[in-house]
Amino acid sequence: MPSLAIIPASLVRTSKSALLAAVVLSVTLAAQVADAGDDASKVYWQAHRGGGAHEAPDNTIGAAMYTWGLGGIPEFDIRTTKDGVVICLHDATMARTTNAPASISGTKINKLAFDEIRRWDAGVRFSEDFKGEIVPTLEEVFQKMQEDKQRLVYLDLKDVDLAKLGKLIDQYSVNEQILIASPRQSDCKTLKQITEGLRTMIWIGGTAQEIKDKFEIVVASNFDGVDQVQLHLHDQEQAGDFRYQIEREYLADALAKTQAAEIDLEVFPFQFDNESIAELMAIGIRWYATDEPKRFTAAVNKASAKR
Repeated sequence: MPSLAIIPASLVRTSKSALLAAVVLSVTLAAQVADAGDDASKVYWQAHRGGGAHEAPDNTIGAAMYTWGLGGIPEFDIRTTKDGVVICLHDATMARTTNAPASISGTKINKLAFDEIRRWDAGVRFSEDFKGEIVPTLEEVFQKMQEDKQRLVYLDLKDVDLAKLGKLIDQYSVNEQILIASPRQSDCKTLKQITEGLRTMIWIGGTAQEIKDKFEIVVASNFDGVDQVQLHLHDQEQAGDFRYQIEREYLADALAKTQAAEIDLEVFPFQFDNESIAELMAIGIRWYATDEPKRFTAAVNKASAKR
């Protein structure tokens, strides 16, 4: 049976309807969607940008609560304001995700003071259900994590001083709850030197060949400074016997190489259906990223039920 995740109402900063949806979904779409008694069958997943593409507003506390309620790991993208506050925002500006006016929405975050960012709503453009969400500071995310040690996050490094980030992590003692995400292996190595207890992930995007080339470089380094590798999966231009441009056989080989090094292989299928998730699971892949937590977890549950 999937485990049941309960969200204390006092910790939720979003609407009652969103809270109810998260609690109901958590009953059937729990984090470890496979049998809790079989570690090898567990599926772990991160919600890209917290689930911000379809189900919750980008990089907000509300999105994190939603994802934690489903049993997943929200991702936050971190940037630094002009006055040195580390905040959570994917884009370099507020234009896409907030109701900031045109006079300021196109200004780079590193050119704005925190107070100039904080006054705008970061949820209402996504849905009225999330009206009142704000661009959170990283410290506010850490405070939520301190309330429950089971709450993990991915931190995608956009624009942040690594030494300052390390000190902030140590200050809140959330080291073991954090997975650092970066396309740069050097970031992973540096942060492991700065602070202890972190896990790190290098994510690899681009064309299928570029992804393979970059992956082989990481393999050749003996996965130096890396605990996870994420490969982006894009659909083939023309339908074939396998949905993605990176072949099934290559993924199986990549999984074997990471397992031999005791490293997690994570994949990010930007498009998927029940069949494609079942195929990835059949390869043996157990770590995923998704833009659609609800639909993804339902696909995993369906695939698990058939095994």
